[in-house]
Amino acid sequence: MNYIKTVLPMKGYRLFMEMESGSTVTVDFSGKLHTAKYAELADEAFFKTATTDGDYVTWGGGRLCLTVNELMELVLLG
Repeated sequence: MNYIKTVLPMKGYRLFMEMESGSTVTVDFSGKLHTAKYAELADEAFFKTATTDGDYVTWGGGRLCLTVNELMELVLLG
């Protein structure tokens, strides 16, 4: 089942996601860019390559891939 309908990279390293349920979520990566897992997203051009297949958000044609659960964890834990 696909959960993510669309993604839109925004200024300030935020990612807007529209979910299949109709709800929307904004994930703020700005505080995570210093970590090894998310450091690659600090490149603004790379960050803007975000796409989704419904289950994952990927950057760079699959170089970085995050699940819905990982993204929601970022939202909840800040």
